[in-house]
Amino acid sequence: MEHSRVALPEPSYLARIGEIAYTMSSMEWTILGDIHRLEADVPEALLLDQLEPEMTSGIAAKIKAATTEMTGGPTKEYLIAVYRALYAAAAIRNDVLHARPATHPSGSQRLLRAETTNKQTTGVRFWIDDEWIDEAIFKLNDLLTAMNDRRPPLS
Repeated sequence: MEHSRVALPEPSYLARIGEIAYTMSSMEWTILGDIHRLEADVPEALLLDQLEPEMTSGIAAKIKAATTEMTGGPTKEYLIAVYRALYAAAAIRNDVLHARPATHPSGSQRLLRAETTNKQTTGVRFWIDDEWIDEAIFKLNDLLTAMNDRRPPLS
Protein backbone atom coordinates (compact mmCIF):
# COMPACT_ATOMS: atom_id res chain seq x y z
CA MET A 1 0.00 0.00 0.00
CA GLU A 2 1.41 3.36 -1.04
CA HIS A 3 1.44 6.20 1.52
CA SER A 4 1.90 9.94 1.19
CA ARG A 5 5.40 11.37 1.62
CA VAL A 6 4.18 14.19 3.87
CA ALA A 7 4.30 13.90 7.64
CA LEU A 8 0.83 12.79 8.63
CA PRO A 9 -1.07 13.24 11.87
CA GLU A 10 -2.13 10.19 13.82
CA PRO A 11 -4.43 7.71 12.05
CA SER A 12 -7.39 8.45 14.33
CA TYR A 13 -7.39 12.12 13.25
CA LEU A 14 -7.14 11.17 9.59
CA ALA A 15 -10.01 8.72 10.06
CA ARG A 16 -12.20 11.50 11.43
CA ILE A 17 -11.35 13.77 8.48
CA GLY A 18 -12.16 10.83 6.22
CA GLU A 19 -15.48 10.35 8.02
CA ILE A 20 -16.46 13.90 7.10
CA ALA A 21 -15.46 13.38 3.47
CA TYR A 22 -17.31 10.07 3.26
CA THR A 23 -20.43 11.54 4.85
CA MET A 24 -20.41 14.36 2.29
CA SER A 25 -20.16 11.86 -0.56
CA SER A 26 -22.99 9.84 0.92
CA MET A 27 -25.21 12.92 1.20
CA GLU A 28 -24.55 13.75 -2.44
CA TRP A 29 -25.20 10.18 -3.56
CA THR A 30 -28.48 10.04 -1.65
CA ILE A 31 -30.00 12.62 -3.99
CA LEU A 32 -28.07 11.52 -7.07
CA GLY A 33 -29.26 7.97 -6.50
CA ASP A 34 -32.83 9.16 -5.98
CA ILE A 35 -33.10 11.17 -9.19
CA HIS A 36 -34.00 8.19 -11.36
CA ARG A 37 -36.83 7.01 -9.11
CA LEU A 38 -38.16 10.58 -8.74
CA GLU A 39 -37.86 11.54 -12.41
CA ALA A 40 -41.64 11.68 -12.93
CA ASP A 41 -41.88 14.40 -10.26
CA VAL A 42 -38.77 16.51 -10.98
CA PRO A 43 -37.98 18.99 -13.77
CA GLU A 44 -35.84 17.73 -16.64
CA ALA A 45 -33.01 19.98 -15.42
CA LEU A 46 -32.41 17.48 -12.63
CA LEU A 47 -30.86 14.70 -14.63
CA LEU A 48 -28.06 12.61 -13.18
CA ASP A 49 -25.62 13.47 -15.96
CA GLN A 50 -26.11 17.18 -15.19
CA LEU A 51 -25.80 16.88 -11.41
CA GLU A 52 -23.07 14.26 -11.04
CA PRO A 53 -20.15 16.42 -12.31
CA GLU A 54 -21.06 19.21 -9.87
CA MET A 55 -19.49 19.82 -6.48
CA THR A 56 -21.70 19.91 -3.41
CA SER A 57 -22.80 23.54 -3.69
CA GLY A 58 -23.33 23.17 -7.45
CA ILE A 59 -25.69 20.26 -6.88
CA ALA A 60 -27.51 22.34 -4.27
CA ALA A 61 -27.80 25.33 -6.63
CA LYS A 62 -29.24 23.25 -9.47
CA ILE A 63 -31.74 21.58 -7.15
CA LYS A 64 -32.77 24.93 -5.66
CA ALA A 65 -33.33 26.41 -9.12
CA ALA A 66 -35.37 23.38 -10.18
CA THR A 67 -37.66 23.60 -7.14
CA THR A 68 -38.89 27.01 -8.29
CA GLU A 69 -40.56 25.25 -11.25
CA MET A 70 -42.25 22.63 -9.08
CA THR A 71 -45.62 22.66 -7.40
CA GLY A 72 -45.81 21.72 -3.74
CA GLY A 73 -45.74 18.18 -2.51
CA PRO A 74 -43.48 15.59 -0.91
CA THR A 75 -40.87 15.57 -3.69
CA LYS A 76 -40.48 19.35 -3.62
CA GLU A 77 -40.25 19.29 0.19
CA TYR A 78 -37.55 16.62 -0.06
CA LEU A 79 -35.57 18.58 -2.64
CA ILE A 80 -35.76 21.73 -0.53
CA ALA A 81 -34.41 19.79 2.45
CA VAL A 82 -31.68 18.37 0.21
CA TYR A 83 -30.45 21.66 -1.18
CA ARG A 84 -30.48 23.29 2.25
CA ALA A 85 -28.51 20.37 3.67
CA LEU A 86 -26.03 20.38 0.80
CA TYR A 87 -25.38 24.12 1.11
CA ALA A 88 -24.67 23.74 4.83
CA ALA A 89 -22.55 20.63 4.25
CA ALA A 90 -20.57 22.40 1.52
CA ALA A 91 -19.36 24.94 4.08
CA ILE A 92 -18.06 22.11 6.28
CA ARG A 93 -16.43 20.47 3.27
CA ASN A 94 -14.76 23.73 2.27
CA ASP A 95 -13.41 24.29 5.77
CA VAL A 96 -11.74 20.87 5.74
CA LEU A 97 -10.48 20.92 2.17
CA HIS A 98 -9.17 24.48 2.30
CA ALA A 99 -7.43 24.18 5.65
CA ARG A 100 -3.64 23.82 5.83
CA PRO A 101 -1.49 21.50 7.94
CA ALA A 102 0.01 23.16 11.00
CA THR A 103 1.29 22.31 14.47
CA HIS A 104 -1.51 22.71 17.00
CA PRO A 105 -0.65 24.24 20.41
CA SER A 106 -0.95 20.70 21.81
CA GLY A 107 2.00 19.70 19.62
CA SER A 108 -0.05 17.49 17.29
CA GLN A 109 -0.49 18.05 13.58
CA ARG A 110 -3.90 19.47 12.72
CA LEU A 111 -5.53 21.43 9.93
CA LEU A 112 -5.74 25.20 10.35
CA ARG A 113 -8.36 27.14 8.39
CA ALA A 114 -8.30 30.81 7.48
CA GLU A 115 -11.83 32.17 7.69
CA THR A 116 -12.95 33.81 4.45
CA THR A 117 -15.74 36.08 3.34
CA ASN A 118 -16.26 36.87 -0.35
CA LYS A 119 -12.99 35.11 -1.24
CA GLN A 120 -11.03 37.32 1.17
CA THR A 121 -9.47 36.22 4.44
CA THR A 122 -10.89 37.90 7.54
CA GLY A 123 -7.77 37.50 9.69
CA VAL A 124 -9.51 34.86 11.81
CA ARG A 125 -8.12 31.34 11.86
CA PHE A 126 -9.53 28.23 13.49
CA TRP A 127 -8.37 24.69 14.08
CA ILE A 128 -9.94 21.64 12.53
CA ASP A 129 -9.44 19.81 15.80
CA ASP A 130 -11.43 17.13 17.62
CA GLU A 131 -13.91 19.66 19.00
CA TRP A 132 -14.49 21.18 15.56
CA ILE A 133 -14.90 17.71 14.02
CA ASP A 134 -17.39 16.70 16.73
CA GLU A 135 -19.47 19.79 15.95
CA ALA A 136 -19.21 19.19 12.20
CA ILE A 137 -20.31 15.57 12.48
CA PHE A 138 -23.16 16.55 14.80
CA LYS A 139 -24.30 19.11 12.21
CA LEU A 140 -23.92 16.64 9.33
CA ASN A 141 -26.02 14.12 11.26
CA ASP A 142 -28.73 16.76 11.75
CA LEU A 143 -28.62 17.58 8.04
CA LEU A 144 -28.90 13.89 7.14
CA THR A 145 -31.89 13.57 9.44
CA ALA A 146 -33.58 16.58 7.81
CA MET A 147 -33.05 15.02 4.37
CA ASN A 148 -34.14 11.54 5.37
CA ASP A 149 -37.22 12.77 7.24
CA ARG A 150 -38.52 14.19 3.94
CA ARG A 151 -37.16 11.52 1.62
CA PRO A 152 -39.94 9.80 -0.32
CA PRO A 153 -40.18 6.12 0.64
CA LEU A 154 -38.40 3.59 -1.52
CA SER A 155 -40.89 1.50 -3.46
